[in-house]
Amino acid sequence: MLNLIVAPYDINSNAENYTKRIVKYLKQEKVEYSVYFSPTLNDIDKNVEELQSIGETEFVVIGDDLVLSQFINAVKDLSKIKLGVVPTSKHDDFASTIGLSHKPIQAIKDILTRHIETVDYLKVNNQKVLGSIVIGASTEIFEVYNGYKLKNILTKKVATMRYANKFEGIELGFQTSKNGKVKTAQVYELCIANIGLSKGRKINPLSNVKDGLFNFNYVILPEKEKRRKYLSLFKKGNQIYDENTKQQWLSEIKITNPDKRIKALVDGKILNYEEININAIEKGLKLYATIK
Repeated sequence: MLNLIVAPYDINSNAENYTKRIVKYLKQEKVEYSVYFSPTLNDIDKNVEELQSIGETEFVVIGDDLVLSQFINAVKDLSKIKLGVVPTSKHDDFASTIGLSHKPIQAIKDILTRHIETVDYLKVNNQKVLGSIVIGASTEIFEVYNGYKLKNILTKKVATMRYANKFEGIELGFQTSKNGKVKTAQVYELCIANIGLSKGRKINPLSNVKDGLFNFNYVILPEKEKRRKYLSLFKKGNQIYDENTKQQWLSEIKITNPDKRIKALVDGKILNYEEININAIEKGLKLYATIK
């Protein structure tokens, strides 16, 4: 049975309207389903826990990246479920990356084919992450922008113009299992990508959700007058072609900071860590989808 997990209205105003249209279609097609509305993100956790306790394994999330992140972290073992996703905006990073339909009826039709694709996700400490981890200037700017009362393209540009050149970087240490040594750098911008989009920005066109690896790239603090120009490369993921960008394909990495203070944009949310351990979980999620 399909269990529809609907985004809270305050988080995503489109989700309930999409659900009504989907339910009408499911009734017409005589498909067995249940619907679970969630007043808050925490209610998603409660609904998922209850459904798993009675053995339910088929889920459809109707919502954006934030809701999808909440859902996958509410599931104890992703390998035991099958998931369909109905995006509610063309700006949903995960759905756009893997090519899901943004039309709700077509999206549920695609899910009902029951075609399964297995995709990777990242384990960041104890959190499951489908998208990306970004540390550095753009995260600092996003935090400033998020504090503005008025949020639009203009205020985002203002935040970038004011703070891109001012950010003095963060000292980070990197350690992988390849040699066990810790490499340190004063990092201006760092990106670890499982998918190629972050908040609509094309941060990495080389990312792939089916290879068991993530792209790790960063740049050491540039000269002040060059910082904003480098940051602009992230609009189309062109930083991966810049000669100053250092990058690797990895399956795991540990990131540390001498002050044990790392601010990161993780699947669209700003989180703070003392240190970060990242592992790629290959084919860890079964999706009702067709990825081209």
